[in-house]
Amino acid sequence: MTLLQALFLGILQGLTEFLPISSSGHLVLAELLLNIHIAPQDMQGLNTLLHAGTLLALLIIYSETWIAFAKAPFNNDKHHTTKLVLLVIATIPGAITGFLLEDWIANHFQILICVGLAFGVTGLILLLGECCPSNKQSVWHRLLHPTESEPRKLTTRSSFFIGFAQALALIPGLSRSGLTISAGRMMGLERKDALDFSFLMAVPIIAGASVLAVLDLLTGELKLPSLQITTVAVATSFISSFVAIIFLRKFVVSRSLAWFTPYLFVVSAITIFLSLQ
Repeated sequence: MTLLQALFLGILQGLTEFLPISSSGHLVLAELLLNIHIAPQDMQGLNTLLHAGTLLALLIIYSETWIAFAKAPFNNDKHHTTKLVLLVIATIPGAITGFLLEDWIANHFQILICVGLAFGVTGLILLLGECCPSNKQSVWHRLLHPTESEPRKLTTRSSFFIGFAQALALIPGLSRSGLTISAGRMMGLERKDALDFSFLMAVPIIAGASVLAVLDLLTGELKLPSLQITTVAVATSFISSFVAIIFLRKFVVSRSLAWFTPYLFVVSAITIFLSLQ
């Protein structure tokens, strides 16, 4: 891997991690187009470390929230304590799936035909999530409780459902942000609430994956490009992640994520076409 390729992959990771178009899928596609020859497990490790830049951007932008979470148990802050518990619940499905199946997914799903199909599925899920009313309950909740009119709040059930969506997004081509925001919308959350919870729940899952990658690196199970190349990739991932988070937090308040669906369908078709060559 060259320095220029590392720079490109870092920018790509940062932008596509939060835009609902799948960073993992775009990295697989980019690695093919750039003719980067790295073993799937090592590439998965590099992709995980690229997320370290993403993690730093998340911690900085949401620093006030994380500080409030840390203080909540000591100052009787029920609101942040409850939200922290729900965040832990939402993290469980992805943490278990990642711990047990990450290597298996890396070896079986990082092929173009799977990535191409997953891009298309992400586009469909974005459309499905935007079928929910913007400030009302989910379709299912309104059918069961037609007299209620208040927007829904996070519950244990909805948090686990969003966490399950995050677990599915371990498959390259399925967007973590797209699936989790759409899952929140399906459960009746406001766009901004669904987006903020999606970004917050990314922190523990990315942190956990990064720690495991570092452990594999220390034990020799994982090999990375040179320190210079890895540093450039992580640094550019941080900068582009920061920009993407700020942009999407402004964009999602007034616009539908379905705007990204045509792009996903086009990328899906191109990726499937390339897989057949």
